[in-house]
Amino acid sequence: MSGFRRWSMSRIERSPESFFKILAALLVISYYLIAKEFSEPTVGFTGWAPKYGATIQCTECTGDWGRADQEKADQVREAMKYTFWKYRENAWGSDDILPVSGQASSSRNGWGAFIVDSATTLVLMGLWDELALSVEHIIAIDFTKTEELVDPFETTIRYLGALVSLVDLYDAGVIPDKIVSKEARKAILSQAVTLANALGPAYDTPTGMPWPRVDFAASKGVPVPPKVPLHGGKLDDPVIGPARAGSSILENRVLTRLTGDPIYGKNSTLAWAPLVWPKWLRSDAGMTDSPMNIITGEPAGRQRHWDAGHDSYYEYLMKITLLAPPSDPYIQRYKEQFVSAAGSLQKRYATRSAPASDYIMQHLFMGRSDERWFLNKQSHLACFAPGTLLLASRFYGKRQINMQYLAFALLDGCRHTYNSTPSGIGPESWSWIPKFGYDAPIFSPTTPREKEEWSSSGFWSTDPRYMGRPEYVESLFYAHRITGEAHYRQWAWDAFTAIERHCKAPYGYAQLADVYRVDPGQWSGNGEGRWIDMQESFWAAETLKYLWLTFSDANVASLDRWVFSTEGHPFRMIR
Repeated sequence: MSGFRRWSMSRIERSPESFFKILAALLVISYYLIAKEFSEPTVGFTGWAPKYGATIQCTECTGDWGRADQEKADQVREAMKYTFWKYRENAWGSDDILPVSGQASSSRNGWGAFIVDSATTLVLMGLWDELALSVEHIIAIDFTKTEELVDPFETTIRYLGALVSLVDLYDAGVIPDKIVSKEARKAILSQAVTLANALGPAYDTPTGMPWPRVDFAASKGVPVPPKVPLHGGKLDDPVIGPARAGSSILENRVLTRLTGDPIYGKNSTLAWAPLVWPKWLRSDAGMTDSPMNIITGEPAGRQRHWDAGHDSYYEYLMKITLLAPPSDPYIQRYKEQFVSAAGSLQKRYATRSAPASDYIMQHLFMGRSDERWFLNKQSHLACFAPGTLLLASRFYGKRQINMQYLAFALLDGCRHTYNSTPSGIGPESWSWIPKFGYDAPIFSPTTPREKEEWSSSGFWSTDPRYMGRPEYVESLFYAHRITGEAHYRQWAWDAFTAIERHCKAPYGYAQLADVYRVDPGQWSGNGEGRWIDMQESFWAAETLKYLWLTFSDANVASLDRWVFSTEGHPFRMIR
């Protein structure tokens, strides 16, 4: 493919004379670099090794920062109970409930995605009656049978991650024996093994990157969805994005630890190997060009960002350094790749918004690039980044000060999107006018509505829905646990009360069609059109979990002992 070339290494002659010349040169260069580092210390994203055993949660904080705000925690817990029992009464066994109509919905292979995905939230909240019902269903699922093709990415994060997390929570003594017996624990682990084995054909590719789907009946990977040409070109092979290729290592490494079978960790390591050890030149350090050819590993496009489709790969690059033991031979490579990617995010993709006509404040948002173009657009999904960057800044040492500042600034930008709408909830995606370097940005406000939103807040919505997503409150959870600052709890409470006010529906929590139009008088009839009849399982697995943990005692699921998956399932750190 034109525009790409392979990395190559020059052959070194192995004569003694050439060897000593090279050794002498390396010594001189090393001496120079060491002297330079001590005379001009590097500031920002440096190559320091992770501080194993380091405390991540706030240790210097005093006062009540780590004590539970019981009243607020209880209100979030009540929202979880409402969610669970409306589903239990009207859609039990289906993947999801439609929260406005009360009908059942199955889009995740019909195994009961809500039941499995929400189970770890029930554990942390101590909802034992609900958990007992869920475990009874989980043990009875036949994970080998489905009429649909299986999505290995969604199945891994929602199903497999929940199953191995339940075992970890039991082994850590979080789940009482009277609620889940030893036999039930074994049955849950057996279900995880059955599901992981059925997903195995996904990794049967020349590169190890997974097929987009798996046919369980045929035990075969399937190259679907259909090939989509990029920029008018033709794709001869199936492609995959970074998140789908690089978001299975946490779940599978835990399963390898629990079973002693190395195949799960091996498959997931090979799956993201073309991303972590690329053979192709990259446009920005640490950042993957995508989509990637599953057959060759070659980039089939030049899309680069930390947003939807790429997000959880960078999240897992950081979190594997928390989960893996210090003896892991690849851990330094993972850390270096994450730090490089964070540096590129700061230098190339994080941009300040220009002052608007009626709004002079500036906020930091993160854009994306496609080929030569910078796209001034961000989605709610990208609001995971502040929390992950804060984890890295804490775990990798104090010299990652720039990473911490970047995290705080990006979190402020995400909060601004919530703070600027009539609902108090941020939109699914938005755009802004960059302050520097882009005289003619790709996206500009064109409609009267867009111009009005930009004028009043410095950004405008490109998709005004709210889909129950967790990323903003997830980052608030990390910010509170790491800094101890009380205002992050207040921001989380503001978000929860807004969601409670505008999304609570007869059978659960609905999505909003437009976060700017929440007055029933703005819709026809009785205003029901403001709701979208959909409730994804991540509402219970993540959004409510992170909200509750923000108000709970800091010792519950401590960040010094647990690593959360991209779907919010906690895994034990074993050191």
